[in-house]
Amino acid sequence: MNTKRAPKVRFKGFTDAWELRKFESIAARASSMSADPTLPRVEYEDIISGIGLLNKDVKLKGISKPGIVFNQGDVLYGKLRPYLHNWFLPSFSGLAVGDFWVLQPKDADSSFLFRLIQGQQFDDVANQSIGTKMPRADWNLVSKTLFFVPPSIDEQALIGRYFRSIDNLITLHQRKLDKTKKLKKAFLNLIFGQKLRFRGFTDSWELRKLEEISNKVIEKNKDCKYTETFTNSAELGIISQRDFFDKDISNNENMNGYYVVRNGDFVYNPRVSTSAPVGPIKRNNLGRTGIMSPLYYIFHTHDIVDGRYLEYYFSSTKWHKFMKQNGDSGVRSDRLAIKDTTFIKMIIPIPSKMKEQRKVGIFFKLLDDTIILRQEKINQLIKLKTIFLKNMFI
Repeated sequence: MNTKRAPKVRFKGFTDAWELRKFESIAARASSMSADPTLPRVEYEDIISGIGLLNKDVKLKGISKPGIVFNQGDVLYGKLRPYLHNWFLPSFSGLAVGDFWVLQPKDADSSFLFRLIQGQQFDDVANQSIGTKMPRADWNLVSKTLFFVPPSIDEQALIGRYFRSIDNLITLHQRKLDKTKKLKKAFLNLIFGQKLRFRGFTDSWELRKLEEISNKVIEKNKDCKYTETFTNSAELGIISQRDFFDKDISNNENMNGYYVVRNGDFVYNPRVSTSAPVGPIKRNNLGRTGIMSPLYYIFHTHDIVDGRYLEYYFSSTKWHKFMKQNGDSGVRSDRLAIKDTTFIKMIIPIPSKMKEQRKVGIFFKLLDDTIILRQEKINQLIKLKTIFLKNMFI
């Protein structure tokens, strides 16, 4: 067996072959527990999966759960469902709460170790897990697995610093993305709460019932004219069922009973979730016609309201109170039951001038375009990082 090799891409000045080492000779697993109230806690929910950044200031959480002690330079690896890629390289001391391995480098650079666990080989081994419903990475397997490591700590450190520079760029763009999302959320509340208006508009907004500005879609898919089934995702909006589930859920036998959804139509999905506590109302922006299950309430709007304005109104939380007061979760806690005759009584505030409606819609569309651009930049950097992980490791 060849035990010494070199990666495809290396820094100048390093020519020594990489050596095979068991993971347990690269990292030790810490196990010291503490409930020290002065130490910040890091939990699964605090980490941006696959990126390794915190999504909040954990020092402000104020929880008292016990956890494994970690220090600056240790590496946190989420062993529960390792395919979620919950990893973190802390710059502070604290407690890892939940199913974490706290890895302490042994004759290895901590930033190199942090990148090693993100590589394909480690991922493959960690996902040979124990358990089915709650799979966990197997330390006995991982610790005995051989990994190629540069013998020079200096080379390890250079590799670690290089990937840290990419991570810093990802962090920068992630912060910009988060800031833009928070800005959008704030403007949704201000504008649809009528606390902020565009200059030049002073007329009072009108209060209209949904039934006054829309009609329920009752057109059935006669003779199965349309074959593409849509679904309504709280995060992704109206999307092809095949794209969302990677397969078709509907079948040809019941398609003629589905409703036709044309471009610009709105769809209410009664399924509730953390991101859609009363179910989402989304607009079909796919530019094509499809069909949807009768479980959804589908409606198209009259000319007195701008579709984009209404789309962003339903992105706010201003209509949630009506749904909570008039809906019923009933037996199924994952769905909100509300009668059509009640749903259409929902009161919606609408600027009396179409020009103001359109201005509101355009404003939020520009914010969404910025969010998309920032996310695409992050995706490009992650792709670049993946390529270098493949070529700078063995």
